Amino acid sequence: MTAPAPAESPDEQIARLTADTRRLRQEVLTSRAASARALSRATRLAQLVAAIGQLTDQQDIFDRAATEVAEQYGADIAVFMVPTGVGELEVATHWGIAPKHLPAAIGELPAAVQRLTPALPVVAGPVAEVEAPDWLRVSRPRHVAWGRLTARDEQLGYLLLVRREDQEFEPTDVQELSIVVGRVAMALDTGRLYSRTQEQLRRLQRLHDMTTVLAGTLDLDRVVTSIAKTMVNEVPVSGAAVYLAASARDGLELVGRAGDAGDVPETINPGAVETRPDAEVLLLGTGGPALGALLVTGGPRPGSEANAFLHHLADLGSLVIEKSLLFQRVRNQAEYDTLTGLPNRALLTERLGQALTRAEPAGSEIAVIFVDLDGFKAVNDTYGHEAGDQLLIAVAGRLTGALRPPDTVARLGGDEFVVLCEQLPGPEAATALAHRIRSEMLPPIKLGEVAVTASGSLGVALATTSGYDAAALLREADAAMYVDKQRRRSM
Repeated sequence: MTAPAPAESPDEQIARLTADTRRLRQEVLTSRAASARALSRATRLAQLVAAIGQLTDQQDIFDRAATEVAEQYGADIAVFMVPTGVGELEVATHWGIAPKHLPAAIGELPAAVQRLTPALPVVAGPVAEVEAPDWLRVSRPRHVAWGRLTARDEQLGYLLLVRREDQEFEPTDVQELSIVVGRVAMALDTGRLYSRTQEQLRRLQRLHDMTTVLAGTLDLDRVVTSIAKTMVNEVPVSGAAVYLAASARDGLELVGRAGDAGDVPETINPGAVETRPDAEVLLLGTGGPALGALLVTGGPRPGSEANAFLHHLADLGSLVIEKSLLFQRVRNQAEYDTLTGLPNRALLTERLGQALTRAEPAGSEIAVIFVDLDGFKAVNDTYGHEAGDQLLIAVAGRLTGALRPPDTVARLGGDEFVVLCEQLPGPEAATALAHRIRSEMLPPIKLGEVAVTASGSLGVALATTSGYDAAALLREADAAMYVDKQRRRSM
């Protein structure tokens, strides 16, 4: 039989109870301290996560996270790295290490880091187990922790923490770092979405502003130049060239360019475009045959938001060009003779008024010469109206060839033409021009198998004698023409 334990003396009982009390009190204090540390750590972690979540700029997120994470986890160095798009990484931000020790590019990562997944995004341990990069050797790392930043299955970068002292990253550190890198990745993804949304809003506003400006522009030259410049400034592309079908018989002809588009071809065939390898051609039109084409160099990659914006601008350009071409056709019909292509009476009257307004203050000389063909009716009656039209077209060409650059020749209708002569040195210059016109008209004109003479009667009137009055100037020239016609008939 086992002998019973000797009974404790009162003093021994008191000593044992005192020791138990002290032990329990110490355990309570230790538990409270651990709870306080855990609560403080959890609070700071929540504050860190909340602070990062309020940021939208990528650089701000990295800068804030690097400082906070290094302090939170007792790291001497914190580095965030992001992909460059060419299979390498570059440093996005750093804390605790001098820039001179950072590499320009980071190539292959340690094997343990390459095995990280969205489900297990953090690995930590001594450098003997988890390799540190060679460029960190100068910092003498003892323990490192790597975190992979992933959002929606897209790798956004890596976090690297370094401790120089022999203090391991505890399992709770790894668990919390998993939360942190996940929240940083989420903040980066949210920031990208926010930036894209803001950029889309800015582009929509710019598109609206450009639409407003271009919608009010009717001059075709200004329109094509504005479209090319807009492509370079807003998409952006390195160069842009606009081609139109209306000005070329075969293919499309270059009518405007901007940026690095100096060596683009003068004409292109929309059915078989042969351009530089980096060029993209977008046909311009709103249905039916193409109005033209937009050639861009150094454009955005297909499928990107910038490429979609490029196509939006091309559609806008199509609408504006179509409107300008329609306005140009309407204006040509209103201001030009459809047979000869010469200015008509309305455009002549406008130019004459502008010329007199410029000339009168200085007392400059302006002349108007009426030209009326002799025997035009006989040509129509003998050879037909088609021959008469050919005669009028030929005479228009000869009159145009006899004029100086500032002069204008217009067809009033039938066989009547008017020449407006500006910047004349004196009355004798108008007379000399009338003689030159008469000489240019004398050689026979071939009309198919026959040749006819396009002689005409001329009347000259001067602004200095008509008081710079447009109506008076035209009446005097008309009257002088009839005097010349009567004189020629009596010869």
